[in-house]
Amino acid sequence: MPFSNFRTPRTKRLFITYLKDWIFVILMTAIFFGLDKLPPFRRLFSLQDKTIMYPYAQHEHVPVWLLLILCFIVPLLTISAYSLAVRKSVRDFHNGILGLCLGLSMTIMMTDIVKITVGRPRPDMLDRCQPAAGSVDPPLGLSNYTICTTDLNSYLMKDAFKSFPSGHSSFSFAGLGYLSLYLAGKMHLFDKLGHTYKGFIFAGPWIGALLVAISRTVDYRHHWQDVTVGAILGTGLAIFAYRQYYPPLWSDASDEPFAPRVGLDFAPTSGRDYPHTERYADVDSSQNNLLATDLDDRYHLSSGSSGSGGGPQVDRRIDISKGPNLV
Repeated sequence: MPFSNFRTPRTKRLFITYLKDWIFVILMTAIFFGLDKLPPFRRLFSLQDKTIMYPYAQHEHVPVWLLLILCFIVPLLTISAYSLAVRKSVRDFHNGILGLCLGLSMTIMMTDIVKITVGRPRPDMLDRCQPAAGSVDPPLGLSNYTICTTDLNSYLMKDAFKSFPSGHSSFSFAGLGYLSLYLAGKMHLFDKLGHTYKGFIFAGPWIGALLVAISRTVDYRHHWQDVTVGAILGTGLAIFAYRQYYPPLWSDASDEPFAPRVGLDFAPTSGRDYPHTERYADVDSSQNNLLATDLDDRYHLSSGSSGSGGGPQVDRRIDISKGPNLV
């Protein structure tokens, strides 16, 4: 399949339309790094509050570098290996990675916004704060951060009021949750055949995310409410990101990404951009046909109307025997 086709006008339109998505993903990630440097709102607290009296752990079970490996690099490599080595589909690779990056970038941005505005003290806040000797709560009142002897501009103190929600929890459920959904779609998890191995494979990434979240309470970095809300946030955004590029898991075409927004020159097209009905592209290797699938049935892409109701159906064929499925 000649790669010179990537220089055609239609392919350039395809590149431009997805370039905007990648720009937004990068922009949201940049916003996160900018927000993370801002001092959070610091809530009032009581020196008698035992939920913030836990010791500060010098060594975390899951530091940030390990979190990135487990919840970004592992899903990225898994999706890349399956889409390129097994399915030999650049389209599946692109949609899978873009969906992963979309979910993670939205997660870190939304998590950081909530962290900064809520300003909840971490369970180890008083150990970080090191209140001045003899400090007590004012009568009928609460104390504030000014009683701390630790440098208020240090990272240790800025981070002390970023407990809610847990970033580790939201990030792990977004990344590993997305991976679980991706694998479930490829396995046709809800194929009504009840294969138990599919359920265990589906549960694997979720268990990993759960262990990361639990480690945050073990390290006394977060309250249980923080990791719970973080898990809900990450899971919700993983589902949202996945459904932007893939059909629901109960679909007969759950293993296929949505068709490109703009038909490629080296793929059959319908004479216009893909219709508004939900369609997925699929390769029937036995006939070397590029097919389109809607929610109910699979049919050939045509220059007439989709489905069986209108216009003559023109079966356009493509020879995929000489190279990978690039669409």
